[in-house]
Parts: sequence; C-alpha cells; structure tokens
Amino acid sequence: MKRLVYLGLIMLAGSTFNTFAQESDSTGMPGDNFDLQGALNLFKESKNLEDFEKKLNSESSKVNNLDLNGDNKIDYIRVIDKKDGDNHAILLQVPINKKENQDIAAIGIEKRSDKEAQLQIIGNETIYGEETIMEPVDEKAIKKSTGPASLVSSPTVLVFVNVWYWPCVQYIYDPFYDPWYSPYYWDYYPSWWYPWRPVYYVVYYQRMSPYHGWCHYTPYYQVPHAHAIYVTNHSNSNTVRKRYETQRSAYKGRSSYNNQSANGSKGRIETTTPQTVKGRTDGTKNEPARPITGPDRKAVKREVPRPVRENGGTIRDNHGNTRTVEPARRNPTTPRPVERPQRVTPQPRPVERPQRVTPQPQRQTQPVRRAPVNRPVIRPSNGGGRGH
Repeated sequence: MKRLVYLGLIMLAGSTFNTFAQESDSTGMPGDNFDLQGALNLFKESKNLEDFEKKLNSESSKVNNLDLNGDNKIDYIRVIDKKDGDNHAILLQVPINKKENQDIAAIGIEKRSDKEAQLQIIGNETIYGEETIMEPVDEKAIKKSTGPASLVSSPTVLVFVNVWYWPCVQYIYDPFYDPWYSPYYWDYYPSWWYPWRPVYYVVYYQRMSPYHGWCHYTPYYQVPHAHAIYVTNHSNSNTVRKRYETQRSAYKGRSSYNNQSANGSKGRIETTTPQTVKGRTDGTKNEPARPITGPDRKAVKREVPRPVRENGGTIRDNHGNTRTVEPARRNPTTPRPVERPQRVTPQPRPVERPQRVTPQPQRQTQPVRRAPVNRPVIRPSNGGGRGH
C-alpha cells in the first residue's frame, strides 16, 4: 500500500513539473495559440490551397486556437497566395474587422530547379513577438571511412527537405495555376464553418506535440525572394497591436534578459528603451564648460555679455551699462570712384528697300464721243418720188 502511494506521489509530481515546464514555455503572445509546425503539417497533407484553408479552420485538426479580438470564439483564417514568377508567399490572414486584417504567418516557397523546391514558414512579428522562421529539415549521416571505424556512430548534419513532391506544391507550380485568393472576409464565412471556444495553452500544447520534431528554428532566410513578396504584401492590425502591447513589451524585456544572461554581459544586448546621445539636446545649444582642475572646483558656465541696441543710438549690455553710439561719418578726403558712362556702339540700321509699285491702268468712267464725219448724200436719178 505504501509503495502504491509513493508511486502515485511520484506521478503527481512528474505531471506537475511537466505542466510547469509547458507553462514556462509560453511567451504570452497570441502566437502561442497557432503552432507553425502544425500548420506546415496541414499544408503537406493538403491537395491544394482551398483544401489547406479548410483544414486550417477545421476543429478536428486542432491547429487553430486563435482569438485575436477577444470574443471567446476561434478566428477564421483565410489563405491568399502572392506570386512573382516561381516565387510564392502564401499568407495566412485573419479578418479583425471591416477595415483591418492581421497576418499570422506566411509560407514562402522558391523553385530551385525543375524538380526541386525549398520552403519556410515565417511567423508575423505582431503575433509572435519577433519574426519567427521555421523550416522542415532531415538528418543525414556523414560517412568518414570504411572498415571497423564505420561501425561507430557517425555525426549527422541537417539538410533541407525537397518539397517539390508535396501535392500542394505541385498544385501551385502547375502551368495553368491561377493564384488562390480566399473569397471570404469579415462577417462572411463558409456555411460549413462555425467558431468554437479556444482552449488553455497547456491543453493546446499537448495537442500539438505529435506535430513536433521534423522542423527547426533558423535565423536565416533560405527563401529571400518569397520573403520580399511577404514584406511587400503583409498586413498588421492596430487593434491587435494595441491589445497585446503589454505582452509584447514583457516578451521583449525577457528576450533582452535572456541574451544578457547567455552572453555573460559580453555580447550584444537588445534593449527596448532608446539610448540618449550624450552631448546633444533637441532645439538647445550647449555651451562648453570649463574643465575641472581641482577636487573642489565645479564646472561653471560663464555668461558672455551680449550688447543690446536701444532706441536713440545707445547700446546696453547684460549688466545694464549703456554707451552712446555715434554714426560713422564718411571721410571727405577719400575720393569717390568716378563712374564713366559706358560707350554704346551704334548698331547699323537695316536698309529699307522701296517696294516696287506696278502702275495700274486707269479706267474711263465717261463715254467717248466721236467726231462727226461729213459724208456725201447720194440721191436717186428718178427724183425719188413715190409711184414713179
């Protein structure tokens, strides 16, 4: 009986320690409720992007546990493909309201050769606290020699996985492929989908454990062209950023402390508070102070008296002393320079040629009278009588 009680206490202590370890792994950011490895596993099993979007929003897959707007209901994730040549950035995006969208992550894919492609999933900084990159890898043993030495366990290296033969990758590299853009948006979702209540992080972490072990974190962009597409087309919501600002500041502070502890205060430490530049102030001139030469002497800024001109031709300095200022007179003996008029060279005038006038014939307006002509009168021989 005592042995059974002892074993029970050991199991209870082990489960309590496991729960504490899982809770300590939580970052407090909303990305704790969306597992990147689980999303890649669904992408690997999907036949196309429409099927991938359906699996992401299925309760049976248990990958989506996001509630960004705080209504105690799971958010719908839509899938959008941004393509540029053979490079793809597949965005996983949540509609927050009618005007704002929030990216969760992006799957970047680049084609290396005719039958080779590389893939990475990039978590959004607003969701995960910092840009998080994961990629599928495979372990490959290194053979040093043959003979008895080869029987000893040889070291292994991590190599990237060729994702060309994944059904979804084959789908997006089809010559007749039209980039997928989800038809759903805020307050318009498919009829088969209904939101469910999110679970606690401890429960969600245990659900995601079967998906772990085949991907690893990396600080390098193995798909830089696809990442550039994602940076150009990414969306961040101000509503989500303001809601998780406290968690984000705590995450940044903890990351800075971890870097300082790991580096022994010798490496680069990331800080969230900006450092002020010494010797500079905004909008103010700094006057140099005298150096300290003794233990009791202090640096004193001496004020230089500046003259101030008043009405009536007087000048008053900072100590109140005034003096009369006489206007400067010109010395009459100093000859003035004589200004000689500049000689103007006359410009030749253009020769005006007279226009040739063609005389027009005058038209007579009055009739012309002819001179009378004396003609001889010829009479007939018979006398010109009638009837003769």
